[in-house]
Amino acid sequence: MSGPGWFPYPRADMVRWYSPLQLLQTAGRVTFSTLLGRDLDRRQIDPRSVQTYDHTDLTVRTDEHGVVTPRDEIVLDYIADTGDGWNPTYAVAYTATRPFLDVQDPTGARHRLPRGDALVFGGDQVYPTPTRGLYEQRLVMPYHTAMAWTEKDHPVVFAIPGNHDWYDNLTSFTHLFMDKQWFCGWRLGQRRSYFAIALPHDWWLIGVDTQLGEDIDATQVAYFEGIAARMTPLSKIILCTAEPTWVREHEENDPQARERRRRESNLVFLEDRVFNRARIKVNLSGDLHHYRRHASDDDRRQKITAGNGGAFLHPTHVFKQTALPGDLALRCAYPDHATSRRLAWQNLAFIYKNPSFGGLTALLYLLVGWNIVGGLTAYQLGDMFDTVEETLLVILRSPASVTTIVLILTGFVVFTDTHKIWYRVFGGLTHGALHLSAAVAIGWLMGQVAHAADWQFNGLAHLTVTLATLFVGGWLIGPLLMGLYLLTSINLFGRHANEAFSSIAIQDYKLFLRLVINKQGELVIHPIGLDRVPRRWRDVPNAPRSEPGVVPDETDPRITPRLVEPPITVRA
Repeated sequence: MSGPGWFPYPRADMVRWYSPLQLLQTAGRVTFSTLLGRDLDRRQIDPRSVQTYDHTDLTVRTDEHGVVTPRDEIVLDYIADTGDGWNPTYAVAYTATRPFLDVQDPTGARHRLPRGDALVFGGDQVYPTPTRGLYEQRLVMPYHTAMAWTEKDHPVVFAIPGNHDWYDNLTSFTHLFMDKQWFCGWRLGQRRSYFAIALPHDWWLIGVDTQLGEDIDATQVAYFEGIAARMTPLSKIILCTAEPTWVREHEENDPQARERRRRESNLVFLEDRVFNRARIKVNLSGDLHHYRRHASDDDRRQKITAGNGGAFLHPTHVFKQTALPGDLALRCAYPDHATSRRLAWQNLAFIYKNPSFGGLTALLYLLVGWNIVGGLTAYQLGDMFDTVEETLLVILRSPASVTTIVLILTGFVVFTDTHKIWYRVFGGLTHGALHLSAAVAIGWLMGQVAHAADWQFNGLAHLTVTLATLFVGGWLIGPLLMGLYLLTSINLFGRHANEAFSSIAIQDYKLFLRLVINKQGELVIHPIGLDRVPRRWRDVPNAPRSEPGVVPDETDPRITPRLVEPPITVRA
């Protein structure tokens, strides 16, 4: 059975990153993996990580009779940052597994592209944490539903682990991609968390495991040294990593910090000293959930971020548009900058997108207002200056109130996303002060209501109504202020790209790459985008295992795949 009924899981919604429980779980996973990742590095203890230099050879094809013939062309699919909600993950899986795609590029030209002979997952195959159950629900279930079985010419799949795959020290990733023979309708082609694939016309695809940063273990370096020794002077490399280090370096404003980062990077050592950077024609990465391509004038050098394989969308308008080192100019961004900026306005609907987050701000407002109201001795009916002065005196007289407010303001300063200390302090304190002021204002307003109703100050009616209003007001006003802060930060200051877009969990603008090495030995890259992913699906009863068990139940033209830019040809 190929439909989703084969799995004991419901179709997954997008991860709600601002759910209080999710925030706690994510913080715990990040802390655990950061503190213990190096000491518990699975790559150093896995017996399969011996220094042998075997690789996957896709330069030949073996038919069902065992006859081996050379390939003169091959098709590869690259999908990164998948395994989030059902709609975007399955939309990409369904599109990528069709036997042929007829897509139109922006010039109006049409292209007929066969399904990939190999699939490369580019990192972060599941969100938010890499348990076996979540892998099954958020990754295996969509791809099994799209293509559970192949009869012949079985495609092969490879996967690079991203930071989310590493949160359990690669345990579940190993079980899914390294301990088995099959992933749905694909043969599994790796026995390590990194790999090398020989391709026709002396092309190589190299998948690197950088763990939780740019950490490449010595065994992995030795493996790639052995692979590099097998290459010829004319070899061309497609280098796949889980993070676009070139973007991180380019966004760094401090030249000294940028140079220090390069000196300490194991990945730079791998590129320069092991493979010889001149061989590397294409860098592919995910991690940032959008499509951005930098290229040289002659297109012989490409650096591509393509991480919109299923996770929430990241913005494109907040990143520098200047050329990368080596005169690699920005050629395309998807979604475009204007669309990205417009989408950020959805943060005004923060409470609708993240209703449970209001519980955190409700507790914060309640805690602050309770401390202040409890310290007052009468209703504050004077002018604004007197009210503010009395409120400050109440806070300063109470060590508990001072401690609470200092901790809250410190939390907002730490949350603020910026490389500039002065802005972190200014932005964090301003953001925190707005929430504190809102809590104080609610308490003062309810005091005036209680006075007008002739309730006893700090009596049962006064305290009950005030505390209830602080909680409800905090649930409503807190998310509104958070949304305004994120919108202002991203559209005015270019900060909080991750927080401002994870909050709105945009499912659309998904993309994967179809790479074709043609008979002339050229690499042709086709960025296939889906402007909108379907929200409605129709089950196909008794569908063959080689056919999708679920199909779109919409006619919106935006769900039709298209090339977001004309094909890119990379010549040797």
